[in-house]
Amino acid sequence: AKKIQEYIRNQLMDDQAYDQLSLKEYINPFTGEPVIKGK
Repeated sequence: AKKIQEYIRNQLMDDQAYDQLSLKEYINPFTGEPVIKGK
């Protein structure tokens, strides 16, 4: 059971890091202005 808990925790951390990267794509780090661009 411990392995599964570790796996889930790692997945959650990966998701958080991915979410942060996704947010940064839409905000210009220099001006703080939202960047409008289609994917």
